[in-house]
Amino acid sequence: MIDKYGRPLEDLRITLTHVCNFSCFFCHMEGEGQEKQNGLSLHDIVLVTKVATKFGIKYVKLTGGEPTLRRDLPEIISSIKKVGIKEVSMTTNGVLLNTLAEKLKDAGLDRVNVSLHAIDKVKFKEITGVDAFDKVISGIRKAVEVGLKPVKLNFVVNKKNEEETIEFLKLAEDLGVNEVHLIELHPVGLGKESFSCHESLSKIEQYIKSNSIKSVIRNKHFRPRYYLKSGLIVEMVKPYSNPIFCAGCNRIRLTVDGKLKTCLYKTDKTIDIFSILKADLKDDVKEEVITHAFEIAISIREPNFKYMLYENKQAL
Repeated sequence: MIDKYGRPLEDLRITLTHVCNFSCFFCHMEGEGQEKQNGLSLHDIVLVTKVATKFGIKYVKLTGGEPTLRRDLPEIISSIKKVGIKEVSMTTNGVLLNTLAEKLKDAGLDRVNVSLHAIDKVKFKEITGVDAFDKVISGIRKAVEVGLKPVKLNFVVNKKNEEETIEFLKLAEDLGVNEVHLIELHPVGLGKESFSCHESLSKIEQYIKSNSIKSVIRNKHFRPRYYLKSGLIVEMVKPYSNPIFCAGCNRIRLTVDGKLKTCLYKTDKTIDIFSILKADLKDDVKEEVITHAFEIAISIREPNFKYMLYENKQAL
């Protein structure tokens, strides 16, 4: 399915819970608000995912909050793989991965993104609110060991950790991960309150570009990817005020409270399907209504940042 801006729909991002055992000062909370909610049931998640495959969804990303706090996470993974999803991945803070990585791999998890926003233990606690650096490193090593490939590290560059970026890349190489994402802090969720810590990726991107052996543009969000001599891939994630990023968005979101959310930034471009999911109806009836909800969501989906060519300026 392609929206009216010519963007195909391929990726469903599912918020499993708002509960988290970290308290990162810039957390964007998937653009869903700050209420602590546990999320939809396994049955609801599978039902929506099944409908999503009708619209070309091939990839599912599980997120939170912290998705590993869901006790039924292995069942969620295995169940959504069975409805025809090509790849299931997860974003996590990694603190429980040492215990769970093998079980999640066996359940069908294909790959994992681990958030690691500092390499100094003191700075790590300052950013995340938790003294858990060693546990996260152990979790990353375990994910590599059990074969969750590629293992990717997410690093939100900001004024508190910018000077660690190069050392972060070296640590990633030492850990044997495949790829890192350098992510721009953007004003969503707690990021609105902490946007004064925003740091441009321009300087570090120039450094990485000059030290890379190859660069390509990824289809998703048209993100630049740089290949280092070590084999590490560095991807630049620059969503804020970036029409190019929005032009390559192929994602729709299922929120923790049962809404189809068409954009991280937008709160008005959502379709509420919670009441349908919880209604006393047969699944085939629910699927029919959810299918219609997807059709509406695709019809109202639009880039948050786009160029207005007739005015020769960018619309925010």
